[in-house]
Amino acid sequence: MHRNDSRSLLIRLCLSVVGTSIIALGIVFFRLSSLGIDPSTAADIGISDTFHWYLGNYQLIFNLILFLTICIFDRSQFGIGTLINMSLPGYIVGYLTPILSRVIFHVLSKNSIPDITILFVCGMAIFSLGISLYTSVNLGVSPYDAVALLFEKKGGLVIE
Repeated sequence: MHRNDSRSLLIRLCLSVVGTSIIALGIVFFRLSSLGIDPSTAADIGISDTFHWYLGNYQLIFNLILFLTICIFDRSQFGIGTLINMSLPGYIVGYLTPILSRVIFHVLSKNSIPDITILFVCGMAIFSLGISLYTSVNLGVSPYDAVALLFEKKGGLVIE
């Protein structure tokens, strides 16, 4: 591997980690707004809470099962970024939610519609920035995202 190729890969890996971390921060803001989060994270939080598992542990195990299942049919969507996205968000969300809850609700009110709206809009901006960073480095998709891509690739339900 050429030196510039190694440097480029290292930069892309760093951007993938930063992007994934920013996605997780956006999810924390969504959670604190109580206005909703993406379906996968909502399911992960609900199931991990039901079984009293730490969110990061549950999300990693679920993603690993999903990853291995999808690998049977198609590995082309996966890369090193997949492993980053499989492992980091749950731990970051689990760690930052209680910390940021204390900090943010020291300043904002949980019952104020304008404050909740601010949290949601900030969450959307942060989450979108993270997604753009994560996807722009083209190092693979999350197992959750690969499900839809697999259906599309294999000619699943297509509405025209």
